[in-house]
Amino acid sequence: MKSIRSLFFCLIILIITAFLGCNSEEENNPLTPANKFVGKWKSENPILVKVKTDFCTNTLEDVATMEWLVNWTVTETDNPNIVDIVMNYTSSSFTITNPNCTFGAGYVPEPQPLYIKGYITDNSITIEYDNQEILTMDYVNSEITGELSYSYCMIYCQEIYTEENDFSVAAY
Repeated sequence: MKSIRSLFFCLIILIITAFLGCNSEEENNPLTPANKFVGKWKSENPILVKVKTDFCTNTLEDVATMEWLVNWTVTETDNPNIVDIVMNYTSSSFTITNPNCTFGAGYVPEPQPLYIKGYITDNSITIEYDNQEILTMDYVNSEITGELSYSYCMIYCQEIYTEENDFSVAAY
C-alpha cells in the first residue's frame, strides 16, 4: 500500500512538472520578426551626414556636412513586423562645403528625439518618418546598416542623406 501511495505521489509530481514545463518563457514571449530589433542600438563611429539646401543658390545642392552619433531605443508594437523607434543624435563637425553659401547653409536641424517606425521584412528594416521612407537597412550580426535620405520643403528645401551603407547602428 505504501508503494502505491509513493508511485501515485511521483506520478502527480511528474504531471505537475510536465504541465509547468510546457508553459515556458518562449511560449509566453514567442519569437517574432521584431525580436531581433528590440532593444538599444547606437552608432559605433560617427555617421557622415550630408546636407543639401536651396538656400544659397535657389537650387537644391550640397552645402554642408556634419557627423552624427545616433542612439535608438526600439520597442515592439502589436504588429510583429513593425517596431517603434525613438532616435536621438548628437551632431558635430558641421562644415559648410559650398563656396556659394556665404551667409550660412540654410540647414534647420531635425527635432529631437525623432519618433520613427520600422517595417520588418526578413533581415531588412525600412524606416519611415513623417510619412516618408528615410532608411532601408539590412540586419547582419546585431548591426543594421543602410542609407539615409530625408527631405522636405518649408520656406527653403533641404535634404539630409548618407552614402550607401554609411548609416550604421549596432545593438548594445
